Amino acid sequence: MLFTLGWTHTTQARNPTIKKFLETGGMPPEGVQMLSRYHNLDGSGGFAVCETDNAGALADWALDWNGLIDIKITAIMDDDTIGGLLTPRAEAGDFD
Repeated sequence: MLFTLGWTHTTQARNPTIKKFLETGGMPPEGVQMLSRYHNLDGSGGFAVCETDNAGALADWALDWNGLIDIKITAIMDDDTIGGLLTPRAEAGDFD
């Protein structure tokens, strides 16, 4: 499954968060593949797009950071997947 792992942090947590990121690279644990990661220009947070079938590994990654940053994990899907769900409903008239 695909997930976004979004994060924000307070200005007070900025320096410790930067230090930990530079020390560790912020890489996910085994079982989670990070597909991309983006950082807000203002330094207030960002998000990563990840793929995993192991929710425990994703939770473990969040636990590594949640003392410094606020994290929100959201399951997501790509256009092809949602299109496959919407097309039969559209054909059945669900959106008329």
